[in-house]
Amino acid sequence: MKRFLSLLMTLAMLLSLASVSALAEEAPLVLTIYDEAANYHGTQTGWFAVVVKERFNIELNIIAPQVVGNEVYTTRAMDGDLGDIVIVDRSKVKTLMAEGLIRDISEIAGCGNLMRFKDQIDVYNKELTGEDGKYYGIPAEMTDTSPTSLTDDVIYSSPQLRWDLYQAVGAPEIKDLDGLLDVLAAIHEIHPTEGDGDAYPFSLWADWDGNDNMIGIANVVQLTTWYNEKVKGSAILKPDGTFSEIYSRDNAYYKIAKFLFKANQMGLVDPESGEQDWNAVAAKLSARQVDLLWYSWQVGFSNTSEQKAAGSTFIFIPVADMSFYADADRYYGADRVWAIGSKVDGDKYQRILKFLDWYASPEGMTFQHVGLEGLNYTVNEDGTFTLLRDDALALNLPVPEAYGGGGYSDGNNAINQWIGAAVCMNPDNGERFPSKFWSSYREWERENDKTKAGWQEKFGAETPVDYMLGHGMLVPSPSVGFAPPEDSLDIQTKRSDVNKQLCTYTWKMIFARDEAEFEALWDEMIVQMDGFGYKELFEYDSSVWQVELDAKNAAAGK
Repeated sequence: MKRFLSLLMTLAMLLSLASVSALAEEAPLVLTIYDEAANYHGTQTGWFAVVVKERFNIELNIIAPQVVGNEVYTTRAMDGDLGDIVIVDRSKVKTLMAEGLIRDISEIAGCGNLMRFKDQIDVYNKELTGEDGKYYGIPAEMTDTSPTSLTDDVIYSSPQLRWDLYQAVGAPEIKDLDGLLDVLAAIHEIHPTEGDGDAYPFSLWADWDGNDNMIGIANVVQLTTWYNEKVKGSAILKPDGTFSEIYSRDNAYYKIAKFLFKANQMGLVDPESGEQDWNAVAAKLSARQVDLLWYSWQVGFSNTSEQKAAGSTFIFIPVADMSFYADADRYYGADRVWAIGSKVDGDKYQRILKFLDWYASPEGMTFQHVGLEGLNYTVNEDGTFTLLRDDALALNLPVPEAYGGGGYSDGNNAINQWIGAAVCMNPDNGERFPSKFWSSYREWERENDKTKAGWQEKFGAETPVDYMLGHGMLVPSPSVGFAPPEDSLDIQTKRSDVNKQLCTYTWKMIFARDEAEFEALWDEMIVQMDGFGYKELFEYDSSVWQVELDAKNAAAGK
């Protein structure tokens, strides 16, 4: 029997090598990906390019509107060819269908890896087309859990400080945002530099402003969730289920803008903020030159095994007056959708289907969410993984020559958007993809993670989510897969103009000379926003997002 299995494996390897060899003799197929999630514009290079070329003999040319500007969308749409693969906000998909810019992809019903998410894909496309079994889009970042699950041990946005620096300033209890600023000021006093650069509690960036169905600067918008408020278009969803104007001084957008203004007054804001882009900030995170994180995934640039053992990693620090808005697992997917361009057919179409199915496969998701075997992890006898290095991204570690060499982060997947979310289960080994869920890692963590041990002892909880739930600071909002309709031309114009005013004035206010100028700018901003039609935009968005709210309430049994 063993000999028979060995022969089968040998035959499979020979067939695979023959297939790869045949592909290698052909000129590579270049796929253009119009990608609203990408922070990189151009041809994918490095180790991920090697992985994709070896398997499919394709090269990826990424069109990134976040880098080159949203005008590229209009230009390519007018030419009738947005891209071979299209990754856009959900709200645009019906228009792309109507304008003939994306094609029917019902053949994905035969793609086994994609069909692991059949329920989610069916729900999305039934809403999109009104028909069963007809597919035009694949939701991004679907989970295999449930619409009401909260699988991760951290939420998307919360205040995270370096544990060693927090300990060094006395690990005080923090009552509110002013108390958080006092702690950050004390940290900045003992940590003004790191390596060959200055360190600051806050390092801000502007190139994400106005994205993800929200107006305003992203560095303020995300922090409104610390007070259980969520920006929905131009409106703020309040904890009582009502919608309120984003510029009201009673709302969290004002509260967080004022918080950042005070931080700048105290010398805690990187002076390059507002002028630098995300890539510049990412480099500073890797260099440990930023003392406050607020996205859960930012720890990937900093929290390494060595730093955990030293007790110097970032972790959630409670602020007593906070109550968090957080979505449950994005079972039905996040805010973006994958599609295939209408000009694609024939062999190119079939190869894209194979690529997308692989992208949702255990192997594809391992490359996306774990990394490279032999660099990031090893495989145990039972198929589970053991972590080798979790600092490859942060330190841009050298990549093995088998994957083309170069730096790890330089060659990381520039698509920057997934089909299956990281918290999904790897069906090949029964463990979730992030290393923190692996049994091998949890055993190491119990013995070595001084940050987690110290945090658990001080705060009396197993994880940040456990702490929040135990202290009444969090009620997860169910996933319902809602997609707002695309704006009419009139609403598009209002939204663009209003967003420009809100972003421009918010940046001015953060760097205002004093509080009097801050308040005067706020008043002026209200006048300007109203002049560009904010009131009408607010009424429109309130009615649009009420549909999602009703669905969430129904899912929660309210």
